[in-house]
Amino acid sequence: MEKAVGSTDPEIGTAESNGGNRTVTDGKKTPRKKMSKKVLREYLFVYGMILLPIIQFCIFYIWINANSIIMAFQEFDVDASGFNGEVYRWSLYNFKRFFAEWTNPSSVVVPALLNTLKYFTAGVIMIPVTFLVSYFLYKQIWGYKIFRVVFFLPSIVSAVLFVTTYIELIKYGGALSTVWSWFGKELPELVNDPDRTTGTIIAFTVWTGFGVNMILYQSAMSRVPEEIIEAAQLDGCPWYRELWSIIIPMVWPTISTTLILQFTSLFNSTGPILLFADAGRQSLLDNKEVATIAFWIYRKTQSGTDLNYPAAIGMIFTAISVPIVFFVRWVFNKIDPDVTY
Repeated sequence: MEKAVGSTDPEIGTAESNGGNRTVTDGKKTPRKKMSKKVLREYLFVYGMILLPIIQFCIFYIWINANSIIMAFQEFDVDASGFNGEVYRWSLYNFKRFFAEWTNPSSVVVPALLNTLKYFTAGVIMIPVTFLVSYFLYKQIWGYKIFRVVFFLPSIVSAVLFVTTYIELIKYGGALSTVWSWFGKELPELVNDPDRTTGTIIAFTVWTGFGVNMILYQSAMSRVPEEIIEAAQLDGCPWYRELWSIIIPMVWPTISTTLILQFTSLFNSTGPILLFADAGRQSLLDNKEVATIAFWIYRKTQSGTDLNYPAAIGMIFTAISVPIVFFVRWVFNKIDPDVTY
């Protein structure tokens, strides 16, 4: 009499079916192999290396953000504070205060938001400009190696050095002032004038903003098969048609990624305001016409007082930016050309 598949008869062992193939074991448990000291040390090293970033993530991201959310819903209780230390109570005061800022002429938040949007707009405009520059470097125009170094140099040289050089160029008596005088005109004050400071710093971010994205775009373009480019050239395809009909569709995932990342910094867009202030322009630190949302929150944090209000503002702008980022991502995924190579 035959035993059924899966029988555990001790005389014939265990029979199992695996895709029509029978495997028979002797019914004995195989002893687990003891881990060697070398393997154990490798495991301890790997998990030890992973442990540190996990701890940092838990402290500086999860705990910090959770604490900021809690602080946003708390208000300093003047009456209860005193000998018992600082006392906070649950309240929506910080959110009410934010909406009241829009009608307050002395508000810092409103001009800071407008300046933030200016920096963000400049960043968005820089993406197609950087892409166009990357395309011409990819086509190896005359002097492309020199241009590549010049455009990427601000990304590897200290920002402090570039800010100092930039101020020396645009200050009164500097190189730009000298060139301006050739036309019989006097260069206006660009940094200390609140009406021009933000535009001057944005110009600096444009000057130094080619580096990282330029490398990403050139790397993506270098993956485009040469056969496609050669076939287009044989058909007499001009450079602008090649750019629009071949290059952009084939590197669109990289373009869309940089655009989405730009939108993630919608309310975090700012410039090196602190570096300009440290370069002898201390009046910029407390000038509301120069501040951005990120820089204003930084200044409030540095002061160590009234921290609940910037926590609420950060939460509000995060709640606004998250759906915007997801919507932009959905739009870019919809227009993503179906190109594989």
